[in-house]
Amino acid sequence: MRRRSTGLTVCMILSSTFLTNGLRLHMAHAADVVQKNPVNAKATTASGGAAKAAKAGGTTVNTGINATGAGEQLRVTRTRSYGGLIRNETAAKSVSTVSHDYIAKQAPASNPLALVAMSPGANVSMGDPFGVSDESDINVRGLNQQEIGFTFEGAPMNDPDDYTPNSSEWVDSENMDNVQLQQGAPSLETPTTTSSGGTMAVKMRGPKHTRGGEFDVSYGTHQMNRQFIRYDSGDIANTGLRAFASFSDLTSRAWRGPGRNNRWHVDYKLIKEWGDGNYISLSGSYNNEHTAWYSTPTLSDWNKYGLKNNPDDMQGKYTFGSPNYYKSYATSWTDYFLSAPSHFKLARNLTLDVTPYYYHGSGNYPFGVTTVSATGPYYNGTTANSSPLAGNNYSEDGQTAAIQNWIGVENYTGFNSTLHYKVANHDLVFGYWYGYTDMHVDEPLSGLDASGNSTGYLRQQDGTTLNEWSYHTITQTNALYIGDTMHFLNRKLTLDVGFKEVMAARNGTLNQPGPQYNANYYSAQPLPRMSISYKFNPNIMVFGNVTTSYRLPLGSAFYNQYDSPWDGGMYQTANKKLHDEYSVSEEVGARYHDKWITASLTLFNYNFSHHQINEYIGNVPYYQDAGSMTTRGFDGELALHPWHHITPYGSVEYLYARQDSNITMDGVTYHTAGKMATSAPRWMAAAGLQYDDGRFFGSVSLKYVDKEYGTFMNDEQISGHKQVDMMIGARAPDIGFLKAPSLRLNVINLADHHYLSGVYNTGPVAGTAQYYTAPNFACLGTFSTGF
Repeated sequence: MRRRSTGLTVCMILSSTFLTNGLRLHMAHAADVVQKNPVNAKATTASGGAAKAAKAGGTTVNTGINATGAGEQLRVTRTRSYGGLIRNETAAKSVSTVSHDYIAKQAPASNPLALVAMSPGANVSMGDPFGVSDESDINVRGLNQQEIGFTFEGAPMNDPDDYTPNSSEWVDSENMDNVQLQQGAPSLETPTTTSSGGTMAVKMRGPKHTRGGEFDVSYGTHQMNRQFIRYDSGDIANTGLRAFASFSDLTSRAWRGPGRNNRWHVDYKLIKEWGDGNYISLSGSYNNEHTAWYSTPTLSDWNKYGLKNNPDDMQGKYTFGSPNYYKSYATSWTDYFLSAPSHFKLARNLTLDVTPYYYHGSGNYPFGVTTVSATGPYYNGTTANSSPLAGNNYSEDGQTAAIQNWIGVENYTGFNSTLHYKVANHDLVFGYWYGYTDMHVDEPLSGLDASGNSTGYLRQQDGTTLNEWSYHTITQTNALYIGDTMHFLNRKLTLDVGFKEVMAARNGTLNQPGPQYNANYYSAQPLPRMSISYKFNPNIMVFGNVTTSYRLPLGSAFYNQYDSPWDGGMYQTANKKLHDEYSVSEEVGARYHDKWITASLTLFNYNFSHHQINEYIGNVPYYQDAGSMTTRGFDGELALHPWHHITPYGSVEYLYARQDSNITMDGVTYHTAGKMATSAPRWMAAAGLQYDDGRFFGSVSLKYVDKEYGTFMNDEQISGHKQVDMMIGARAPDIGFLKAPSLRLNVINLADHHYLSGVYNTGPVAGTAQYYTAPNFACLGTFSTGF
């Protein structure tokens, strides 16, 4: 209660300050004069004040915070806004796109996963209220994020070891142009091997044509403090070049338990344009973060303790061998990313798109404290060594306490190239993608002194590091694809056919003595697809598609893991019988769009073969082939054009996901055929209202998620839950060198509901699953301006 009380006080002070200052700004500039500067050579000038323009038919005010760019005045554009949560899509498949209009009003540093939480099919569990931590998860139509392909600036971004996206590291929310969720069929050109359950793509905002910048500063509950600054060069003389660079600094206290979060982030982008639509771009980011970890309780512990005094929670005070000492879970990660999406017009009907990319990441995700004998014997894989530990390690009763580290160094690089040729009523596409990933993992032990401080890696007398696991994996992917989009009946009828052949070679080594050394896996998957759409008129469209997708097994599944350095026994046996997960999906849908409404309805059906389970159950990793699974249901989405500055939005999903096969684990067969899939709520719904008159703006949103099972046998489930979020803000005209300054307050979990928000690790039977804990009430105030 004390934490909530403190947070509520902060929010009340921020809210009062924002409203008072907003009214002062509004009264001080009652003339409501808005200057209009062109965004680029194609921008049109609108007349009248912001409020007048918003009221006029056919025009709307850009609803983002300085959405058209810092350094440019608040202006009116000729684009129709639906609050940024939906747009008029034309693809013959289910697609939901969240644009910058919506992103710019959310809490700064928002994770891309949280930004699509209102979209149909998206079941998002956040470990942190502000999206700082990567301890988050998204399930789409009952499929977890390890079965979803993620791309950023056209490059694949799934972690090469466990396929998680780590999306909080990619780009600051101020620099996001849009986040697109393709709930079912991935695009033919998508460069991923993990898209059996859909794709998510994040795109960065480009540099602006006018010179200027933007700045924002935020403060809120949990000692959240963040600063962001961006500078745009504008068009550089007549070179066709323009660029931007930004920097942000964030610090906050863990919302639950001890620990702090710190993050430094840089984004940049450069574009060179020439001729008829030719361009070369270079996008990049750098991220350095140190974040707290939050415990994931079992259902029985949650029911018994709730948010307080859970024995599994992180402990701030160290006692010898304490497994939950918070410093033994604090993560540290640094990465940098480069991508160069480029477009070339080779002839009148011939264009080439090429995207080379490179990513490097390294750091530590430790997973708690353990104790080992101070005198041995120790095992490196299956090799025993009786010599005692080297150095002066702190021990009690013949045991030495140590942190179990996970040290990863990962690189992935490649390029994706697509040739488009238009002839008659055909749009032909030919493409090639090459990807190379290099993953190196070690799990050394770091000794601890009596106060819980690290004394360095534990080593034996011969200098050998005590290592629980060590492997190195290289994966190479080659994909060839071809497609033809055919137009008939004056382009009302569109038929699209395509084929993709993906060939993957995975070669690895287990760098520990024992019976296993090489770990190799080879795969070739044919992926045909077809879609059809028909436009009855400019407002009504129907579509259908049949798409095949797949996912490679996780790389770590192919290695033995030993109980080293304890007894040399087998902890995990490599599963060499895994196959690619393969899905066949069908969608049938309809869309309606006019000047007042945008809506869509999609019916979907999936059939999976070799559905994969990748879970830690009782701290033991399991990589299993779960056989076949069937998923079906429908998605709906609707938004209205602003009426008296109010924009409603709603989405809904019905989902029926069933396991069709029994699952065998550790020699035990669980009769799961006919059971409901885990993390697959039967119903989800979202509703939101946004208000924006050009000066004052605000929103309220509600997300409801039905109950979901946490175990394969359906003998344990978490209750359905709902969460309400809110935002209020005010803008002002220019004040000196400040361009369109604004104030806003974001409130997360307004009602302070305490609930389990999703499944962290699935288990076979009750008591074996772990769950995410939803963050409690939090708020964040932000001052933003251009210059």
